[in-house]
Amino acid sequence: MTTPTETGSLADLEYCIHTCPVIDNHAHNVYKPQWLKTENLLTTTTEADGRALEDTPTSLPHLRALKQLRKLYDLPAEADWPAIVRRRAELLESDADALTRKCMEKTQTILIDDGFDDPDALQPCQWHDTFTRSSCKRLVRIEELASDILSSLYDKKQLPLGSAVANEEACSVAWATFLEAFETAIAAALESPEIAGFKSAVCFTTGLAIDVPSSDIEASVSGLHSFRHEFLPDCVAQDFAVEAKGMNDALVISTCKLIDAAHQQHRLAKPLQFHTGIGNKEIPVLLSNPACLQPLLTAFAHVPIILLHASYPYTRIAGHLATVFKNVYLDVGAVFPEVSRDGQERVLRECMELTPWSKLLWSTDGHWFPETFWLANVQGREAMRTVLMEYVEREDLTMQEAFRATRAIFFENSNRLYQLGLKMDDPTIQAQRDFSD
Repeated sequence: MTTPTETGSLADLEYCIHTCPVIDNHAHNVYKPQWLKTENLLTTTTEADGRALEDTPTSLPHLRALKQLRKLYDLPAEADWPAIVRRRAELLESDADALTRKCMEKTQTILIDDGFDDPDALQPCQWHDTFTRSSCKRLVRIEELASDILSSLYDKKQLPLGSAVANEEACSVAWATFLEAFETAIAAALESPEIAGFKSAVCFTTGLAIDVPSSDIEASVSGLHSFRHEFLPDCVAQDFAVEAKGMNDALVISTCKLIDAAHQQHRLAKPLQFHTGIGNKEIPVLLSNPACLQPLLTAFAHVPIILLHASYPYTRIAGHLATVFKNVYLDVGAVFPEVSRDGQERVLRECMELTPWSKLLWSTDGHWFPETFWLANVQGREAMRTVLMEYVEREDLTMQEAFRATRAIFFENSNRLYQLGLKMDDPTIQAQRDFSD
């Protein structure tokens, strides 16, 4: 029997693409059993919710996932959606861990943004370690961290509310107290081995057009004004969610400054991820364009910044930014499984049109259901196979280059960027490494 080192054939490349372990550089927690059994599985392929979900069964992403879930659940080709839901309920009842293990097969590790939903409904980060080859790590969502700190200050009666908002000095003291606590928490996260990096979801509220202040004084004045006039009046009713632009911008700037300081001191910097592109119906779509981040990318040239979700539908713009800024990387997740097959292949091609593959990162954006991880990995590997094999056949890539691109995107780029220190332990992939190097 021939080996990959002897042939370097298209069949070997296909095998590499389908078996290479993945570092999932952005995902979220799986539901606890109660919610896993009762929440709507239709959400696996769409950002729609509520009444908008009624039309999901006629979308290409759903119809493709339906066919693939039949295989996952060992159902016949004629099984419809109700049959799939029933079979899934049986599997969850008999052995939910076995289903999860199957869904996360070939996953080396997951970097988990655990600020995505109600923590009471979600499994803790460490729970996922059972199903991955290496321990999972956290991503700190900075807006959620800020909200938790503000809620704690409220409990301690350290937030000026009601008529006290008119007291400028009280507001200044509260803002300074909050900002000190926030920066202390970020600094601790930079030192923690359990935390791989940071995530900002500012895109969902005030958008990516973050104002970069010309001085620390300007930043403080802007943040304080937003805190006093936009946040404090309704903060209790809004459950301390940070949705005021001046405050959101201040959180991002403070985080970038601390990451930059860590780089200056240790020559090491944990990455900051930004949600970009597609999202739910509340997202300001025009302000989810990663081009809005250009001033920030310029101001913090030593802060590794990751544009999540292929910035779909702004993929080409994101690819340009990842090409011309040394500190910018492009994540290719979320479009699997939320976009059709043609769309996924087009997105992957657009990612590679000008972006070096050393700047591309793999993720599933898996969340809530183990099946979201499985569908993303299955569909992502299929798209990678189609695109890379076509490039080889058209002689845009050599076989060796296609092997290298596969390993880089699925594993090596994230391993290096997040300083994970993991080894790709599959012997066949190692043989292909020897061949391509």
